[in-house]
Amino acid sequence: MKSFRQSCEDMTELIISCWDENNPDDGLTFDERLAQKTANLEGMDRQVMNKVLCW
Repeated sequence: MKSFRQSCEDMTELIISCWDENNPDDGLTFDERLAQKTANLEGMDRQVMNKVLCW
């Protein structure tokens, strides 16, 4: 099972990967990229991301 710390680090990297400057030519907004990348999260990753998105 993934540790809480590792999940936080992974979700931070996922969020960073959604920033517009990291995706200049895909035609998507940050929110659209984030929705795509978080749609299938499970377990600790899903819990961490839900807490971040509700903050």
